[in-house]
Amino acid sequence: MKFTTNSIKSCTARVGMLTEFERIPNSSFETPLALVYTKRGSIPHLTKDVFKMVTSIPQMLSVSLTSTVSMFESIKDTSTNFATFVGLKEYINFLTIHDPAYSTLSGFHETDSIPVWTRNGKRVITANKYMDIVEAFRPDMYVALCDGDTNINSSKKRVSKAVQRSMTFFEQCFAKHSSSEMLKSSEILGAIEGGYDKESRKLSINYLKDKPLIGYVIDGLHNNGLDVRNISLEQIKDIAEYTINLLPAEKLKVSMGCWNPVTVLDLVELGVDIFDTSYPYVITENFEALTFLCNHINCNNVGHVISFTEERYADDFSPICSHCECFTCKNHTKAYLHHLCNTKEMLSTVLLMMHNLHQYLEFFKIIRESIKNNTFNDCKKRINSKFKQCSILRVDESTDTQDVKHKHLT
Repeated sequence: MKFTTNSIKSCTARVGMLTEFERIPNSSFETPLALVYTKRGSIPHLTKDVFKMVTSIPQMLSVSLTSTVSMFESIKDTSTNFATFVGLKEYINFLTIHDPAYSTLSGFHETDSIPVWTRNGKRVITANKYMDIVEAFRPDMYVALCDGDTNINSSKKRVSKAVQRSMTFFEQCFAKHSSSEMLKSSEILGAIEGGYDKESRKLSINYLKDKPLIGYVIDGLHNNGLDVRNISLEQIKDIAEYTINLLPAEKLKVSMGCWNPVTVLDLVELGVDIFDTSYPYVITENFEALTFLCNHINCNNVGHVISFTEERYADDFSPICSHCECFTCKNHTKAYLHHLCNTKEMLSTVLLMMHNLHQYLEFFKIIRESIKNNTFNDCKKRINSKFKQCSILRVDESTDTQDVKHKHLT
């Protein structure tokens, strides 16, 4: 596998290319890239055939150990790899530890293992156990076992232990990776830990930066889940910029989590190459549709999302976006989606996921084109304005609600 980029300057928006995958040699992926989020081996709410209606362009999938570890024994017994086992062998896959769409429980630390929280409870994973799973799954890319249980509130002691344990885990994982015949076609990435402590980040980076790796996962900034949507650039910029400046500029940089599109653009500007699509998934779960790319007056989409739990859409017979090319917008109205969402029909999340995933993949296409055309700043301004409009709208609605309550009381 090979990663090349048009810029080897640190902390700058750049376009790159991932090529030479051994399992699927003709696959190539341009970065900045969004890995398509999967859960238990499939794209949530979408069958394989429906997913192909969303996009016919080859995609790379993110696979979390959290949602797939229960498949280990079955995959091992069938002597096949994960991609073939779940019927997605034509897609390149990247194995990570935790599911970015769900909060990871903190604590429960042990010296030689990490807890992985599945729907059946806690699983304790050592480096040797993890590498047994990796050998059975044979992912195209994977991150070494790491302790990413840190966030902005973590103590210096917790951060220090996370770095030390992650270094030990990497040593064990890399030794087995280097000697494994089954993993010759897989790439291992190192996780940069250290929370929001610069000295700890520097220690983690210095340990990994000379290792023969294609890239790094910038980890330990959050504990996954919905709260990541509310993390702003102001919170992460200093530590993210510091981290990226110390890493080899020519190497791949990955940041998992359901970052909102504004923060994604900020991280792209700092030089991050790969993200995931857990954000459109959590938006879908909330019965919302992404509209942050829609600037068409006739659509009347003021903010970055619309919620189909709101009564205003009950008699709206227009599509989510009149210019969107997704199946949902071409065939269904807001009124129909409002009906499906309020009657809890399964089709509601199918249609919303089709739209939201299409929009998010288009978002990354726009990012790549804007970098190539030197219009990235204009792109940032447009997206930021949609989110600001939504914030203003919410304040106005809150004020209106307070006025109504006041009138009622008087």
